[in-house]
Amino acid sequence: MEYIKDLESLGNLISKFFRKGTSTNNYLLLDAYKNHIGQKKLGFVANGQNIAFLIEKSDFLQIFFYLNDLSEGLVFPPGKPLVMEIIYRGEQHKPTEIFRYWETYGFKLHLTRDNMFATFNKLNVQVNNTENIILKYADNEKEVIFTEKLLKSTLDKYTGDQLAIEEVRQFVTDKNVLCAYHNDEMAGVLQFEIKNKVVWLGHIAVDERFRGKGVANGLVEKYIIDNNFDENTKYQLWVIQDNLGAVNLYRKFGFIYGNKSTTSMLKIHN
Repeated sequence: MEYIKDLESLGNLISKFFRKGTSTNNYLLLDAYKNHIGQKKLGFVANGQNIAFLIEKSDFLQIFFYLNDLSEGLVFPPGKPLVMEIIYRGEQHKPTEIFRYWETYGFKLHLTRDNMFATFNKLNVQVNNTENIILKYADNEKEVIFTEKLLKSTLDKYTGDQLAIEEVRQFVTDKNVLCAYHNDEMAGVLQFEIKNKVVWLGHIAVDERFRGKGVANGLVEKYIIDNNFDENTKYQLWVIQDNLGAVNLYRKFGFIYGNKSTTSMLKIHN
């Protein structure tokens, strides 16, 4: 793997391999590229008409590819697991040919997530006061640590976008983390943020000891109500497709499928 030294080098590579008809999963924005290059964590491998950019994560390498010839393979560095996300518009546009290409080189299908969305005027929200559940915004170090540990233990290691403790602290400072207490014990958390006037539900997790007690319902309800700026306020989230409990929870509130999905693929070296 060769490392990329600056944005000009990156731009030249993208211009060379990105053309009409190219298959790509690249969704990174310029600021993200700047950050990865500055930390010397962005590299690439290329062969013939194909290239893949690799970002070094703590436990794996994340891949963003540009494919122009499905008869040509790419050779990746050994060691860390390799992970990629492939986004597509609905089941009718599932890129099965691209999946087969990567399966040829040892990748396996991992998780599929669906995008769900709603506007406030289409949501079904009723304030339900549950006597045993208290909801509040995280505001202390104990809640920061609880949030980081709970999300880490709940989210998928490779595609769950697990938050570092510093990121959690920043979200807490920005009042973007809700905590749920059940009978005075910390039971669940919900992290959100507002991007481009959309209220994104980023992560939600409930301690397994308190599942089935209405904790997730209360967190989602408060997330919606507290971020209702007007009747056209937009909400979005990603949910694992076969997590029927979560899917049904969001549907109950009025979220619907946004005709966009992402499937991750994973290769773990022997």
